[in-house]
Amino acid sequence: MKPFVIVCVLMLAAVAWMPASASAHKNITIRHDCEDSNLFRGDNVDIDIDDGSIVFTHEKDDETVEITEDGGLVVNGTRMHLARDQRKLVEEYYETFDGVMDEAKQIGLEGAKIGVKGAKLGISAVVGALLCITDDKDAQDLEIELDRKGDKIERMAERLEKRAKKLEARAERLENLHGDLRSEIDELDDLGWF
Repeated sequence: MKPFVIVCVLMLAAVAWMPASASAHKNITIRHDCEDSNLFRGDNVDIDIDDGSIVFTHEKDDETVEITEDGGLVVNGTRMHLARDQRKLVEEYYETFDGVMDEAKQIGLEGAKIGVKGAKLGISAVVGALLCITDDKDAQDLEIELDRKGDKIERMAERLEKRAKKLEARAERLENLHGDLRSEIDELDDLGWF
């Protein structure tokens, strides 16, 4: 599994439990266990979304990297002076990260809705089977109704799967941008974990 896809799965899990009205930019902490990953060079990193900034905190050294909503970069409390192309890279990273978060939230919410519909279908099948036993309902009518509802849920799940594949591609782009940040900005590479 791609390293940043793991981050996306964690984001998805974090945001799937948020109310629909919650913003993806308010105080979320994501624990990224990086032992088998080279994204953060095998180190464990917390990722916080704090009032519009993305904050990466190294678990052991308590070092931080903050990417602000306006494309700024702060390393261990020091705002970095960025060249024009570096700033564009930081801005693209922020926008891509933000897009991945938003899409992960939407996919999580849609997946939960599909899960609820699937559970309702299961309950309908059980109730319908009980009604068939008591001859209050025709088994063939029940089967047709359940098939129709099942097909609808399956189509919804297929659409969601396509969205998830697109999200995976965006996450891979984010992973590449992460590497670009590291190679283009010495202060990030010098940290040894970013």
